[in-house]
Amino acid sequence: MNRRLLLLLFCFAPLAATAQTSLEVDVARADSLRQAGDLPAAAKTYFAAYQVLPDSAKGGEEGVGYRLASTLALIGNQHDNAFMVLDQILPTLTSMKVLHDPDMYFLTEDARWSAVEAAMLDRLAETVTGRFDRTLARDLLRMRRNEWVGRYHIMLLFRQSGGQSPVLTLLSHAMGQRHQQNEADLSAILDRQGWPLLSAVGEEAAFAATNVLTHMGLEARQRYLPMLEAACEAGEADWNEYAPSLDRTELESGRPQVYGTQMEMDEALGRYVPQDLLDPENVDTRRAALGMEPIADQLARFNAAMARDFGSGN
Repeated sequence: MNRRLLLLLFCFAPLAATAQTSLEVDVARADSLRQAGDLPAAAKTYFAAYQVLPDSAKGGEEGVGYRLASTLALIGNQHDNAFMVLDQILPTLTSMKVLHDPDMYFLTEDARWSAVEAAMLDRLAETVTGRFDRTLARDLLRMRRNEWVGRYHIMLLFRQSGGQSPVLTLLSHAMGQRHQQNEADLSAILDRQGWPLLSAVGEEAAFAATNVLTHMGLEARQRYLPMLEAACEAGEADWNEYAPSLDRTELESGRPQVYGTQMEMDEALGRYVPQDLLDPENVDTRRAALGMEPIADQLARFNAAMARDFGSGN
């Protein structure tokens, strides 16, 4: 353990030693503290576990080290500590999550972030199957991160206030502005060079394009959806990510959706259900053809996520 990290974390609040026998409980408690918005207490609790957990539990995107780093990133005066933890766990990361995680956004304003981004892009270059487009991959990963900046804060306010906090208006407006910028940036990319190819940027960067497309206005979506479809047919995009854009386009054009990816709250049932759906009896057949999970599994997962993140649904 880095001695400077140890001292800095002890300086911002006292930390009691944690017995190894209670480590799983401590990590779960830290998750709960983070969920409740008590970030300093969550960071202290994660750090206690980080000190004594085996390396196999510290590293990786799901490890306590990543949870500690992302929590510290959300605390304004703890960015030095966040970078120290990232330095230690970066070699263990197997995806590009750190580059598109909105919780890491505030670290990107620090000069040290460029080294993190460069190291991860070097790693991505080794995994793509075609000619790596480093600039495009970087821009798409940044776009994906920026699309959801403030999500942690918005979800927290929903859970605490039931969506009634006036601060939500400000945060939602800021998120809307970032989405508009992403729309403009993606449109420029698509007009200039066509759909971003999986073989050139990797799955996580390519997802940024499909995610922004799904949330574009109807006219723009109708314009670019054929590009995505052609990329899917060429094996350079994911049909699973085509489905939400198609479904939203169909609904906004006055037709039922095809794959059931678009939800609405059924107040009588107290949970989310698919919006108007074409031939519901055969939806799983259509979904299976694209490699999608059964719609019942999607609904269960979606409702659980909404209940966890926003305090809504069953």
